[in-house]
Amino acid sequence: MLQNLPKISVLNGSPLSRADLRAVNINLCDMCVILSAKIPSSDDPTLVDKEAILASLNIKAMTFDDTIGVLHTFTMKLFVSALFNQSDVTHMANDKSRRSRCFIPLGSPIVLQRRGSVYGTNVPLITELVNDTNVQFLDQDDDDDPDTELYLTQPFACGTAFAVSVLDSLMSTLELILAEGAGLRGGYSTPESLANRDRCRVGQISLYDGPLAQFGEGGKYCDLFVSALRSYGMLCIGLYRFRDTSSSCEASSKRFVITNPPADFPLLPTDMVFVLMQFDPGLEYKPNRGEEPKEDNS
Repeated sequence: MLQNLPKISVLNGSPLSRADLRAVNINLCDMCVILSAKIPSSDDPTLVDKEAILASLNIKAMTFDDTIGVLHTFTMKLFVSALFNQSDVTHMANDKSRRSRCFIPLGSPIVLQRRGSVYGTNVPLITELVNDTNVQFLDQDDDDDPDTELYLTQPFACGTAFAVSVLDSLMSTLELILAEGAGLRGGYSTPESLANRDRCRVGQISLYDGPLAQFGEGGKYCDLFVSALRSYGMLCIGLYRFRDTSSSCEASSKRFVITNPPADFPLLPTDMVFVLMQFDPGLEYKPNRGEEPKEDNS
């Protein structure tokens, strides 16, 4: 099946091998998707997701050099699948022309450079699970009760876990819609409904780089608030900060929200700011936008 999909290269290896993970530069990926292997014959439901969970924990335990990755003119997204039964894709893995696509040739045009993750805990991961209860093994710092429903667990809420049962539910709903003969159709767009899109939206601004980077090192929240409002028309509503600010390998990659910090609250370069942004940053702010001018009868 994979050979029919464009721009996919298969590396003959194992997601449990750290050498193979370093070969594909796992720390530079936009998103790493770990798919469950073929369901084993064991009767223990806990062992169904053993390979996927071990691969996820293996990546989180890795450390990488503080290097800068170079991206091509096309977007490179790495998908690492836990394909432990690779008999159907061996011929692709042995094809040197396709394997060479995993690497960037020298002299290629460069449009973007970015710094990769130093710790595996910062690599964006999403793991597919066959058994919902196995979500408790994905996060070592998770204090959820093992009997907690999947949709209430922290990995599912944070988007790092996806269960097959959720997909089955979506597919059942889709099958019911298609069975009615209506198909998938979008809603009707009217001038009134389109006008409702002309409103502010919530965004995240990094203090590591970008227009507000000057406040990331020792700045105060009051200065950030005033500058963002005056210069960019953005209203700051809170901060998104790492739970552990140390750079040790044991530091957690989890963040927490600080709503409406005090004016003298110190900022960190790793902070992200929740802001209310204009729907079109290029438009000048006018208090009476969208209202018809009133007639002067005097």
